[in-house]
Amino acid sequence: MKKKAAIQLIIIVLLTATLYAQCPIKDSVEKDVRRIAALLKSQPGEQQVKLIKYRDIFKKCFSTNDSTYSNILRLIGRTYFYLSDYLRTVEYSRQSIDIITSNANSPSVRLKDLINGYYFLSTYYDSLNNIAEKINAADECISIAIKLKAFSNVSFYRSLYTKIEYYFDIGDYYSCINTAESCEKYVLENEGTFSNTDTAVIRQIAKSSFGWHINALFRTGNFEKAGDLLANKVNEYKKEKRKDYLALTYAQLAEVYEEKGDDQKALLFYNMAFTTYKNDHNNYNCKQTLNNIGQAIFNHSDNNDKALDYYRRALRYKDNGKFGPRADALETLNIFGNIANVYERKVLYDSAFKYFQLAFNQLKTGIDETGVLNYSLEEFLTYKKIHYLSGLVIDKGDAYLEKYRIANDPGAAREALRIYKVADRLLDKIRTVQSDLDSKLLWRKDSRRLYVQAIEACYLLKDIAGAFYFFEKSRAVVLNDQLTQQRWLGSADISKRAQIKKKMISLQAEASGKEIGPKRSAEIQDELFTNTNELRRLEESIRVNSPLYYHGIDSNNITTDEVKKKLLKTHQALLEVFVGDSSIYTLLITPGDTHFTRISKTDFEIATALYVSYLQDRDQLNRNFTGFRAASYKLYKLIFQNYVVPKGRIIISPDGNRYFPFESLVTDNNSKDPIYFLVDHAVSYTYSARYLMNDFGSNSTVSTGNFLGIAPIHYPPGFHLPALSGSDLSLKKIGSHIDESYSLLAEKASRKNFLQQFTGYKIIQLYTHASDSSDKKEPIIFFADSSLYLSDLVPEHAPATQLIVLAACKTGKGKLYQGEGVFSFSRGFAAIGIPSSISNLWSVDNISTYRLTEYFYEYLSQGLPVDVALQKAKLEFLTVASGENKLPYYWASAILLGKTDPVKYKKPGNWKLYILMTLIGGIIILGLWKYNRKTKQ
Repeated sequence: MKKKAAIQLIIIVLLTATLYAQCPIKDSVEKDVRRIAALLKSQPGEQQVKLIKYRDIFKKCFSTNDSTYSNILRLIGRTYFYLSDYLRTVEYSRQSIDIITSNANSPSVRLKDLINGYYFLSTYYDSLNNIAEKINAADECISIAIKLKAFSNVSFYRSLYTKIEYYFDIGDYYSCINTAESCEKYVLENEGTFSNTDTAVIRQIAKSSFGWHINALFRTGNFEKAGDLLANKVNEYKKEKRKDYLALTYAQLAEVYEEKGDDQKALLFYNMAFTTYKNDHNNYNCKQTLNNIGQAIFNHSDNNDKALDYYRRALRYKDNGKFGPRADALETLNIFGNIANVYERKVLYDSAFKYFQLAFNQLKTGIDETGVLNYSLEEFLTYKKIHYLSGLVIDKGDAYLEKYRIANDPGAAREALRIYKVADRLLDKIRTVQSDLDSKLLWRKDSRRLYVQAIEACYLLKDIAGAFYFFEKSRAVVLNDQLTQQRWLGSADISKRAQIKKKMISLQAEASGKEIGPKRSAEIQDELFTNTNELRRLEESIRVNSPLYYHGIDSNNITTDEVKKKLLKTHQALLEVFVGDSSIYTLLITPGDTHFTRISKTDFEIATALYVSYLQDRDQLNRNFTGFRAASYKLYKLIFQNYVVPKGRIIISPDGNRYFPFESLVTDNNSKDPIYFLVDHAVSYTYSARYLMNDFGSNSTVSTGNFLGIAPIHYPPGFHLPALSGSDLSLKKIGSHIDESYSLLAEKASRKNFLQQFTGYKIIQLYTHASDSSDKKEPIIFFADSSLYLSDLVPEHAPATQLIVLAACKTGKGKLYQGEGVFSFSRGFAAIGIPSSISNLWSVDNISTYRLTEYFYEYLSQGLPVDVALQKAKLEFLTVASGENKLPYYWASAILLGKTDPVKYKKPGNWKLYILMTLIGGIIILGLWKYNRKTKQ
């Protein structure tokens, strides 16, 4: 090797010495470089010598700030790639790209060269297993192609495909779907512009993109849409004689029919797929299809042996080079995991754990779930189809839990808990690389079985510490991630993110309009795609540039000791509720003790439904108050059993969509008048205990005043909403308690004014209408001119707001995302950094709302904690009210979500007292002056 290198060096020196005597014509250099490029793959070493010669000549004879020189550097990098020196490949590719980007405004460079440059750079990073940089390079390629409208460039489509596959592999399924749809759209719209050589390649990419699109739809549960898209594909691929895509379509149609419960048709299409793949000599997909057939049999029958037979047949197939050894190993991992599940069902645990280990061995011999967890993030991302790994670990934990149930082996239950904790931390790692919120929420839903099983194991073992860990990790984790991200965003980044999101909202609104032509529609899609990429890259930069970001993500877990030390320093109890498959679990933590209880889910749901039906229907409540008392008391006893709940302040962390007020639970059904839970307890609710330990307000850069009141009073005719007469007068009363208060009334209470101003005030009061659902299937609030959807809530600054009071109907309700919680407006304000909100669970009449709200601000202005102020306001309402107005329907709807600390703001001064004190002070000073003057005389 050394001798060969020396000869190459001598050749370079001789050639350089000969040619430096006079500079060649630039055109001849470019022609030679093109000829060299054609021979790179077959003769990388020899062509590298020639390219280096021309690089040196170019530096001597011509300006290096042009595309020809950039191309020479790119080709030198390519030779290093063929020589497997990937670091040098990246180095030269970067130099090539830098020349063009630093001379972007010069006519000597071709900006379109960046498209190919960035695409190939992404492939080089892939060879280095640097996934983050690979995706960044692909993003650059896509962004530049869209900006230059270079939709006929094959590198653009290859980069789109890189992103599609990447998104599927990391479980970011909604981003996968969106990118696949864009890829297919660009191919369709630009079909006639491709060169002859590129047409076949681009069409192949579009077909593969469609395949991933369907698979991602399956992962999101949208089988109906997948079936509609697949409807005509069989005839299309038969006509084109594309056996590979025809077989894929058969396999995907099988999944659609399996989901519909038509096992006969599903098996028919699976077999058609297998036969077609076999005839096409596609071993990898034969293996995958047989595995899928085995899994379908396992899921829908008790025929374990037949499922095993298909799994073993699948193992006989080895990839013949089309997809590579790593992809083949992952399919083998999945098959071994499935075999382990069969043995677990057959109660053959030794065999089950043997096959679980064989599955892990496909990654590295002898490794287990802990070893996988210890991989660096970069190493972790190199594995495709991460859902295989997460599923394998959870399945192994389930097998140990089943072994405990069958054999009553406590060691098996403890091992299950250990594995579940590893699985939970793996899910944390997966979540950090996903960008789409819907994808994160989907994973939270899918992983809920982990928490159901883990909490059941903790109950069986009476492991309170473990139970609290899983209670906390089963809820609002994505919310805490959002707050962590908010904390690491600088003010400039918050502003930039807001601008991107607002632009996207504006574009989506325009796209949904009726009067829009095809040209503008295409432009909007381009802009949306570009903005989505830009937003992802901005959020990715936080992870890259903030070393403590991942620590913030990992620190979601807290202990019961921390709860007692921090939260129960000012409160008397924390109650957490978890809704399992067949049981409800409660964890009541007090300074002196902790109680872990299991309740029948059926009993709980019946009692809750009856209790809530009374509360939200004043006529039923009025007609049958005795029935309400009995239902309320029964639910109270069911939740708290016979435990004594300390009097004072209690925090409740509910689960599921059954938000109901604990305040109106009847604690003594024998007394003449009902004794409500409210009497002895100031109640607040939280998304999780961890949420309350976040540091809010530290990033705030704006502070306008103490109080902002909003009351549209009247609404546009198209809204069909009644006027809220008296809301302006109520705001005036509230403002008398708070200095530096400001109100937006009538037409000034617009959506735009609210969004521009609300982040600068410590307290926000909204008197308006709202709904927990809308045409966009999300909560909506109405203003004087228009409405605000939950997804439109995009602040330009970190809020100074400590409390927002949403005195509108159903603002505490929204869509339930299992494993994460209810997405209401309260949740939306919490996600942007507002720690506390008061919202309503049902519609209440205006007069009661105004009165209760005014009482609340009276007590809040005295410096009381928010929960105590709300408790006292409700108790005063009960004292003052008479007759029907004492019913819980009128006062129990408003609940406090979040932190309970007193809101610190300036209190109004007494101007009469100030004047009197000033006069007295003036008289004293005048008297002293006269006295001193008289003494001196």
